[in-house]
Amino acid sequence: MLGFSAKWRPGSDSWAVITGSTDGIGLAYAKAMAKKGYCVFLLSRNQQKLDKVKADILNEFPKCPQVKIMAVDFTLDTIYKRISDEIHALNGHVHVLVNNVGMAYKYPEYFTKIPNSDQFISNILNCNILSVTRMTHIILPIMEARRSGIIINVASYSALFPTPFLAIYSASKIYMDYFSRALHSEYSDRGIVVQSVLPYYVSTNMIRNPRISFMIPSPDQFVHSALKTVGVETRTYGYFAHNVLAFFQSFIVKFIIGNNLNTKIAYFRMKRLRKGCYKRKGLSHYV
Repeated sequence: MLGFSAKWRPGSDSWAVITGSTDGIGLAYAKAMAKKGYCVFLLSRNQQKLDKVKADILNEFPKCPQVKIMAVDFTLDTIYKRISDEIHALNGHVHVLVNNVGMAYKYPEYFTKIPNSDQFISNILNCNILSVTRMTHIILPIMEARRSGIIINVASYSALFPTPFLAIYSASKIYMDYFSRALHSEYSDRGIVVQSVLPYYVSTNMIRNPRISFMIPSPDQFVHSALKTVGVETRTYGYFAHNVLAFFQSFIVKFIIGNNLNTKIAYFRMKRLRKGCYKRKGLSHYV
């Protein structure tokens, strides 16, 4: 789905807000916004990591006018009044929001066998669904008033089709994707770009830092590529190799054979990963 040309508006009073900004893709977006010359407001859970990222950005990107940090746990639903107060107290206005924070399973698992499932269900829904909704609800009115803004929601390739053994995770990313695409339709005529980003594997902590390859870019490589699509594609896979894979699975497999095949492939792949995890723990995978 094509959008319109995005207009970046960095400056001494123009802010980019990034959640989950101390590692991986979120950190790469934070550095990219600082490099463009935005003030950056970084939200993440670990205060020590935030302090380090702030120092690194100020040292590496002299064009970045200000760096503000806030330690916050997005698995909680009581944080948004404090976040809203901090955002509205910024010296300037918010022009970019990157909703990147998220959590995943530690390993693929049957829905009824997820460890500490009551807490995990609340945590993942708060982190993956509530965060993108509430952060957008706080910041979108600021953009609407100025008729200018860019919202980038980092979903996942798993939003393409249901992923067994990662049921809550893949469902939460489908929510992000649909939410983003609907909002873009609502607000594109008001000068606001809303982009859904669906990365395949990127070398990050979330997927245990796999080796960088043609199919698995570093976070900086991925974000450098994905930013070229802002205002061009409202739904993007962000990276050439991921586009190729998505074309194969979304069009060739889905429309010629049927989407059930993708889910069946995911079923056997995730079940094999689950078996490997149980084996490493010395447990029976039939548990």
